[in-house]
Amino acid sequence: MTLLDPLSAIVAFAITAPLLVLLYFLKLRRRRLRVGSTLLWQRAVQDLQVNEPFRWLRVSSLLFLQLFALALMALALGRPAVPGAGVSGDRAVLIIDRSASMNARDGYTGGTRFEEAIDSARSAIEDLNPGTSVQILSFAAQPQIRLAPTTDHNAAIRALEQISPTDQPGNLAAAIELAENVVVPPTSEDTTPTPPSVILLSDGGGSSSDIALAGADIEFRRVGPPASDSYDNLGITHLNISSDYDDPSLSRVFLRIQNASTADVAATVTLRAAGNEIARSAVRVPGATAEGLGTQTVTFDLDRGFAGAISATINREDLLDADNTVQAIVAPAAKPSVVLVTPDGDGSLDWVVRNALEEMDLAHLRRISDTRASELLSSGSQLGADIVVLDRVGTPEGIRSDTISFASDLPGVRRRSSEEGSDRFTSWSRAHPIMRGLALDGIRFSNPAWFETDENTNASELASGTRGPTIVLATEQGRRHLGVAFKPADTNWPLDISFYLFLAQAIEHFTFDADAGNGSFATTSNRATIEYSGSPGEISLAGPVELKARVLQSTDGQTGRVSLGIPERAGVYMDGSGNPVLAVNMVLSDESGIGTADTVRVGGRRVLAGGSADGHREVWHWFVIAAACILTIEWLVFAERMRA
Repeated sequence: MTLLDPLSAIVAFAITAPLLVLLYFLKLRRRRLRVGSTLLWQRAVQDLQVNEPFRWLRVSSLLFLQLFALALMALALGRPAVPGAGVSGDRAVLIIDRSASMNARDGYTGGTRFEEAIDSARSAIEDLNPGTSVQILSFAAQPQIRLAPTTDHNAAIRALEQISPTDQPGNLAAAIELAENVVVPPTSEDTTPTPPSVILLSDGGGSSSDIALAGADIEFRRVGPPASDSYDNLGITHLNISSDYDDPSLSRVFLRIQNASTADVAATVTLRAAGNEIARSAVRVPGATAEGLGTQTVTFDLDRGFAGAISATINREDLLDADNTVQAIVAPAAKPSVVLVTPDGDGSLDWVVRNALEEMDLAHLRRISDTRASELLSSGSQLGADIVVLDRVGTPEGIRSDTISFASDLPGVRRRSSEEGSDRFTSWSRAHPIMRGLALDGIRFSNPAWFETDENTNASELASGTRGPTIVLATEQGRRHLGVAFKPADTNWPLDISFYLFLAQAIEHFTFDADAGNGSFATTSNRATIEYSGSPGEISLAGPVELKARVLQSTDGQTGRVSLGIPERAGVYMDGSGNPVLAVNMVLSDESGIGTADTVRVGGRRVLAGGSADGHREVWHWFVIAAACILTIEWLVFAERMRA
């Protein structure tokens, strides 16, 4: 037996024992009286002698009983423990939890729960009897066999040093299932296997298994503090990046922050792009209640043109670091391809729209005549573009692309024009993404033109002149058709920046993809994949840990997906050239809650935590019971003397 806290026992006994003995030295103060004889006062004289100070104490069974009870209570304060308790038979199996919550820095020794678990496992191995077989398993998202059964306890301790914590969720059910298959041997008619002693070292957070280890003696040694309803930890448990439909030039970075404490917690969250801070936001997260952990959301705006690695960080120290930061890799938004259709043999006016398109950053711009376009469409082919711009050309039959038309009819919408007078914009929809930020007050156009719409037309007016709608957005069979009633060459609009902005916003609106250009990331709970195009061989990514994968089939000239397994650590991983290619986040609500438990459920029964931090079973409660029994005996002896 050993004392886990001997100093407390020494201090307690050093204070209480002298005080008890001092009570037997105290002299009673009595009032002086004159009496005729002391014959009848012999008992009083004896009592007076006992209470006189500086005299040797008489032998008293009561004093010894009381000192014995004090010694037992002092030993209970010292946390007596039995080494090697819980290991019976000739086989021991250690199951070590290395999930994300085990990285919480609230172990008994001031380190992490995982470090406490390794120390406890080491002590358990050292306390085994010689010749006892030991086997080691670990688990996080997946279980692993760390050491096959061996009687070499030094090898077992070395195997412990090779186990590392992860940012993955814990899966006790998978670990128990593995133990059921490899730890408990099948019974046979000739032999009856000795049931192993299974020691589970875990914080118990969310751990349960419907599988029971048949015949095994399971001991749960909780690491970390006793179960509570409050833990000092803020964690980011959700990340989403999506383009803003109303403003395609922006992406929204959405975060959900979780609070494991019962008190409200205030902090700041910083968004960084390419290592530089671009935004900061203050947040106050409500505390946990009986309904669940407290949560709060934070939203940042990110320029959709940005490409590279971004990160969001909670600027606050708490018990767990892995959930304070999330990362994503933003790929550049895909550039659209455009086909410009103009009338046959008429190049006198097509320079206005063509020049505007040539100034844009497009993936591809191709110009064809309306006759060629009709031939392609009539043969069943398409024009091979994201957007078709029709300059003074009607919408061809069979087209399945969105279109932008100038000076032509739209499906279901007729165009009207006049060669007399002039016109101007009288109003426009400033809230629509296509018209946002446009200043059209000074735009004038000769040869006025407008559209005629009716109630049955599925079209919306984006801008109007004095005679009617001049810019209309119509929809037909799921295709969008934007029409400008007049010829740009008949106006001063091409001389104004708003014309180029209008055309760029229209193309961006039509090619908007909520998923394009958004940040991508993997999690520590699922398999991560990356795009790869190259020859067969081994892929290696540098990051918090090294990720490796082997490509067996050639992908030269083609891009394929390569699986890297479930990452053990959150962070950004780089290729051989130092480019970020994979971002991994924890984003696990249960693990960020870092809750501990005093019991775990295995096979339908609950196993109570019975171990301490160093692998010994505490027996202080037996000392308290023994002290209570001694005090009961002391009271009976005292009562018997009083009756006498």
